[in-house]
Amino acid sequence: MNAPAHVMLDDADLARADAYAVLARLLFSAPDAALLSTLRQMQSAADGDAVTIEWNALCAAAGDVKTIADEYAALFVSIGRPQVELYASWYLTGFLMEKPLAQLRDDLLALGLARHDGQHDSEDHMAGELEVMRHLLLREDGAQRAFFQRHLQPWYDKFCTALEEAADANFYRTVARFMRAFLDMERDYFRLQAGDGGVK
Repeated sequence: MNAPAHVMLDDADLARADAYAVLARLLFSAPDAALLSTLRQMQSAADGDAVTIEWNALCAAAGDVKTIADEYAALFVSIGRPQVELYASWYLTGFLMEKPLAQLRDDLLALGLARHDGQHDSEDHMAGELEVMRHLLLREDGAQRAFFQRHLQPWYDKFCTALEEAADANFYRTVARFMRAFLDMERDYFRLQAGDGGVK
């Protein structure tokens, strides 16, 4: 999904959209060689804040495509329960396809969004929720904050912890650390936007 032609995003919002896009792509499937090559060339010269530090670590860890594909399969693909679940319902209820998914579907319908034809993962897949945030940001939708606080904030930290602690995580441990730093920044931004008195 692309930004409407009339939308003029500043550099900060474009960077936020790119971060959501990269995270969604890395969690939807194993990255291909082109994406890994791009990441290796995208380390920032800036330093200081947690998001930049973790971004640089992720880019530096973007190694061999087969090794990372094998890691993705070990972490997220399984006939039974995988090492790391990718679905909100699991982290919020302990089961898949539960009430959080129904609430998400209702909210997506209200936003005029729907799952792509041929997409078999349920809408509460982490990559799907990240892609929704990217879409809302690109169209400058006022629903960004409400969607984040209702659907991502309740479980992203649990997901990041599970991914960081997974036995086979290597590259994806750096993904989890960047994701937590970035989404913590988003959480704090939305709190300030809502006048919640800053961070907690």
